Amino acid sequence: MVFASMGLFAPHLSEVFGWSRGGVMLGLTLFNIGGLVASPLTGRLMDRWGPRALILPSLIFLSAGFAGLAYLVSDIYTYYAVAFVWGALTIATQSISYAHLLVGWFPERRGMAIGIAASGLGLGYMIMPVTVQAMLTHMTWQQVMLTLGAAIIIGPGLLNIMFARPSPRRVTVDGKVDVDGLTLAEVRRTRAFWLIASAIFLMAAVLTGILPHIVIIAGDAGASLASAALIASIYGAATLVGRLVVGLLVDRFPAALIGMIFFGMAGIGCVLLAVASSGAGGALLLSLAIITIGLGFGAESDLIAIFIARYFGQRAFGAVYGYLLSAFILGSALGAPALGFGRDAFGGYGGLLLAAAGVTAVAVFCLSQLQPKWLYKAEDRGVPLPKAMVNEA
Repeated sequence: MVFASMGLFAPHLSEVFGWSRGGVMLGLTLFNIGGLVASPLTGRLMDRWGPRALILPSLIFLSAGFAGLAYLVSDIYTYYAVAFVWGALTIATQSISYAHLLVGWFPERRGMAIGIAASGLGLGYMIMPVTVQAMLTHMTWQQVMLTLGAAIIIGPGLLNIMFARPSPRRVTVDGKVDVDGLTLAEVRRTRAFWLIASAIFLMAAVLTGILPHIVIIAGDAGASLASAALIASIYGAATLVGRLVVGLLVDRFPAALIGMIFFGMAGIGCVLLAVASSGAGGALLLSLAIITIGLGFGAESDLIAIFIARYFGQRAFGAVYGYLLSAFILGSALGAPALGFGRDAFGGYGGLLLAAAGVTAVAVFCLSQLQPKWLYKAEDRGVPLPKAMVNEA
């Protein structure tokens, strides 16, 4: 709701307050930085209090943030402050909370459950721009922001009140959640943690970094504005398919292998996109490149939760996810401006995309170093091991 709509609100903010488009979009960077700072602490609190205790307040803050932008902001520095605090206080509305819930509810089919849930992100990116644009034709931008805030309370708010509860299978007779796994300190001492964090950071820089540049790359390749928009929507559709397919596969095959395959596909897509950006291959090559990159992007968020559950257990799931989410956000924050400044310096994307392919190769190498013997062996502590982990071991 934030990232898919802010591009549509930016012209109105620029017109009313006289801010540049770049100045408006910098607010999203500060929103990300707020989330980066807050995610490790949020994960620790989630392990202590449970996801529900944080999801509901965060949804209220998410709703209030839209109202704050609509009626409390009058200068750009207040806007930046609101964006930073907004990002920090709403991090629990992101995947960290829902992954935490889903790995407890679906121990046998975690990958598929997370894949289905994460596909909602792709649907949101497809639906929100069209919805907000339609609303802006009939309402002021402040009224649209208030409507979005109200929709958060009515929709996600009610759904979370009803369903955001820990699995009954994990709650003991005294009401506490029974989990097993490594502590955060133990996780941070493992080589697997740093390999996974490195792969997530590198792929976020590439895949999330390319996302806002797709339309520009397509334009450089000679596509019309309408064709460029269609190609951008193909990216969203490929991401949705990638989440579902990866979720299905990681229940049957080693997660590291699936990650290597899909991240490798994204690397190939970067090479194809570098060729297409020069105008060679036409719309077909451009679309094929976008599809392969989108499939890789669809794998990333699914794999974070699966890696944590299989390599470290669930004792510190939220805390570990918080750190890996910080790695993802940091990579996302660096990738897009790096490509933008690189295009300004070199006059095109070709060499930058080839470099991005090299970055994906490093990420694939990191995943290749993950060893089955590092999998968390829950059965050693008398806890039944899910079938997917037995297959992977």
